[in-house]
Amino acid sequence: MPNDPGFAADTCIFIEALPGDGGAHNGSDIWWLSPDVSLNAAHNTANIALHRKAADSGCTTPFAESVTVEQWSAGPSLAMVPNNPSSAKNVQNIGALFPVEGAAATATMVLDPPLGFDHSDPHHLHDVCLVARCYPDSLTPSTQGFFARDDQHVAQHNLCVVLPPAPGIVMPPPPPGVQSSPVTTVNSSNSPQQVKLFAIADHNPTVFVKKTVAARLHDTHGALRLGSTPARSFKFVLPDFPAAQVTDHSHPSAITPLSPQTYEAKIKLASGQLTRFTFTAELKGGQPGDVYIFHLRQIGSDNHDQGGLTLVMIVR
Repeated sequence: MPNDPGFAADTCIFIEALPGDGGAHNGSDIWWLSPDVSLNAAHNTANIALHRKAADSGCTTPFAESVTVEQWSAGPSLAMVPNNPSSAKNVQNIGALFPVEGAAATATMVLDPPLGFDHSDPHHLHDVCLVARCYPDSLTPSTQGFFARDDQHVAQHNLCVVLPPAPGIVMPPPPPGVQSSPVTTVNSSNSPQQVKLFAIADHNPTVFVKKTVAARLHDTHGALRLGSTPARSFKFVLPDFPAAQVTDHSHPSAITPLSPQTYEAKIKLASGQLTRFTFTAELKGGQPGDVYIFHLRQIGSDNHDQGGLTLVMIVR
């Protein structure tokens, strides 16, 4: 996936996708949990850190008086695009002073409105996915995509805690022991393409993932306690793709040290198509308060990520 062509003139301003990456995003890692983009649900704000490379880096930047900081939000999502309000909403754009060479700056924005776009969806403050773009104000970003996986000017924080439906929203409850979350994704290409929707249960999260999830749970759910038994199964419910080609390795009987607990579905998206589906997980073996972490990806035919989302499910 290429970088945003609108930012080609600047190689100095960056946001990290993983701690310490210096703007060189690793598209094979969990790049959608940027430490530089964070949600403060208690205050309904998003915090964005932007960096400028050091003087000896050899980076170049055009003349500009300030850095434009954009904040976008969405409900639980994989791939997102800026030219479809059902995919992502532009919350706010502000100007920030250019950081001095080798330094960082922070911008804080209010999420208004904080919720999703379809009032029938059970979106909650904890279910907000965030995209940030930071660039010299003399440049203009593409309207076709965010280029979030690769472009150093863009980062996502797609972490959602699955909670009961918000008050006043009517939807059928899931079966006992089953947790579910709506998910939206989109084809950012102008051509039809086959993509793979992939989910994996994270039984042994990295220190970075643990820290990120624990920070989100701290104010509302207490300490992070991972489930000691695996989910009984999980899957995608794809109403737009009833004939999706499915590979289900989500049942514990299929798990070996070399074969993780996974589920995937291959679908063909039309040009610009947006689709909504549901991720469900059966957690009957867990104890109340146990936390289960699932990483979801949308993978293109070139085997590169197009979007990612981490869902955190808590046994009731």
